[in-house]
Amino acid sequence: MRRGRGGFYPLAWVAVALVAVAWCVQFTARASPGSIPNAPTSPLAAFEGDSPVASSSEWTLRRAPLLRRAFIERIYGAAAPIASASVEHRTIDASALERTAQLELLTLYFDVQGGAIPFQVALLTPKTGTRFPLVMLPVFCGLDRDVDARLPSPSWRPMRCRTSLGRAFTQLSHGDAILHPPFRAMIARGYAVAVFYAGDIAPDDPVLFGEAAIHQRADTQESGAIAAWASLYLSAFEALRADPRIASSQIAFWGHSRYGKAALLAAGLDPRVGAVIANQSGTFGATLSNATRGESATQIMRRFPHWFPRRSTTPDHREDAAEFDQHLLLALLAPRPVLLGNAALDRWSDPAASFAAARSASAVYALFHRAGLAQSDMRSPQLAADIAFYVRPGGHGVRSSDWDRALDFLDIHFAPSPAAAPAAPRGV
Repeated sequence: MRRGRGGFYPLAWVAVALVAVAWCVQFTARASPGSIPNAPTSPLAAFEGDSPVASSSEWTLRRAPLLRRAFIERIYGAAAPIASASVEHRTIDASALERTAQLELLTLYFDVQGGAIPFQVALLTPKTGTRFPLVMLPVFCGLDRDVDARLPSPSWRPMRCRTSLGRAFTQLSHGDAILHPPFRAMIARGYAVAVFYAGDIAPDDPVLFGEAAIHQRADTQESGAIAAWASLYLSAFEALRADPRIASSQIAFWGHSRYGKAALLAAGLDPRVGAVIANQSGTFGATLSNATRGESATQIMRRFPHWFPRRSTTPDHREDAAEFDQHLLLALLAPRPVLLGNAALDRWSDPAASFAAARSASAVYALFHRAGLAQSDMRSPQLAADIAFYVRPGGHGVRSSDWDRALDFLDIHFAPSPAAAPAAPRGV
């Protein structure tokens, strides 16, 4: 028996290795960026009885409001900032991050059915300087786990965040920065950072989200979880843009995967948001739903039904699916800077279909005399362009290199011009 077992284990490892190699070959073949899909219908073309758009004013005054309503009514549901009765500030650490930053906790009280519910935002500001540009981002496991242990613990966490082993596996499979954003690097570059955890307000769970106060608030104006997360971005934005320490025109929304979808939606609905960084946002994010070779609209709606209002229909089966697609959401961001991060092995997010959407949205940037997507291929990023796009090696997740690109991008687009520099202390 010992001899038999001794022979079994090497064979088992060989079998596992062969399966792994076969899987990787198949995955790489399906996931690697390939040919760019055909361009969707131009965002400037006639849409629902609205005549073709020929100027930036026509886009801003006529087409953009029409598209915002369409995305709310057809896909995501209502997404708007939630009124806060008050905002409390509490200093957690006046010398955080090795005396380079101040850590505060902001608590917004949302007036919803059944009473006020607290929404907490951690704010890190550099110790030196004024009128900071701001990066706003959600974390996956809670403010206490992903920012500082002294911050409040959430009432709910996803399964992967509940144990040290689950967190370690998440980092191993999804990148070194998936649970640890580089706060020190952001502070060192002169950015303030606002961090929130959506799980307390809009849990990423079909049962709990259905019971959440934010969902019941939307009964008369139904929302899915993506729209609810977009509302949290916008609620924090409203509170922070009034802070005299923040440069209100230089607030960037950052989001990965499902939160990348929410960041794009939130910025598409509010033209005051300064920039968007959507990392591997995929279907219902920056990727064309009608042309993707990755996760289809049907698959994502079946797997995550709570992300969408109950009334939503599957876009795969809509007659206008080829015309009304995610390139229009990217077009709503014009003329603001947008960075779309992608990974070569991220089949589900389909970088090629995202590139096609960005290329199509560039027609709207041209109306504002901006270039939009300036690169000729997916692997030659131009971070100074209004729409920047890159594909890094590896799979779905967040790596330090993703944040390096994001901060380089913001350094370029948020850098004050010499003429504007003297006016910066008085406001932006």
